[in-house]
Amino acid sequence: MTLSWMEFLLVVALLELTPGPNMAWLATLTLDKGRAAGLQAVLGIALGLCLYLVAAIAGLGALMAAQPQLLAGLRWLGVLYLVYLAFEPWIERARQTGEAGIGEGEETATHAGRHFMRGLTLNILNPKAALFYVTLLPRFVEGQGEQVWLQSLWLGLTHIGVATGVHLAIVLAAGGLRPWLSAGKRRTYLNIFFTAALVGIAAWLAWDGLAR
Repeated sequence: MTLSWMEFLLVVALLELTPGPNMAWLATLTLDKGRAAGLQAVLGIALGLCLYLVAAIAGLGALMAAQPQLLAGLRWLGVLYLVYLAFEPWIERARQTGEAGIGEGEETATHAGRHFMRGLTLNILNPKAALFYVTLLPRFVEGQGEQVWLQSLWLGLTHIGVATGVHLAIVLAAGGLRPWLSAGKRRTYLNIFFTAALVGIAAWLAWDGLAR
């Protein structure tokens, strides 16, 4: 383990512990749908990070860095998707209230894999993930030729491991608190809080995009 890798690990840990779209949504989803849904979403987010890593190794990160409008477009798509995810639980609950005979078990079976795809989509549209592989990861890569992609692979896998560990911890913690937090009016208050949190993160991403 070189000093450079240890520095990279510290940066990644601090970055992943900073609240962002993935963390807020995973907590919201797990508290609303349960631990199984949260774990599906974690897998989707991890796949999204793997796709960014493959793109960075293939040189697409340099292309995005040279075309700022691509990152800008990604940011605004992410903002819109976060707003949708913020209000989606309310829309779904209202729809289910008007439908007779639909239970939680049937909903889970019918929409198996949906949370995985939403996690994948959210992470692909997450400008925080895109900027990491476009701007931060290349700063820790040294050497030329084959060494570049090997270092990129190792650093990228380090990031994916840390990020997935943090996401799993959030899902497990939220799953453990779900029985208490989802009881009675606490569930409504919790939904309001996380809806406001997701909208707040979307607003911050939009403001940051305008500032750039």
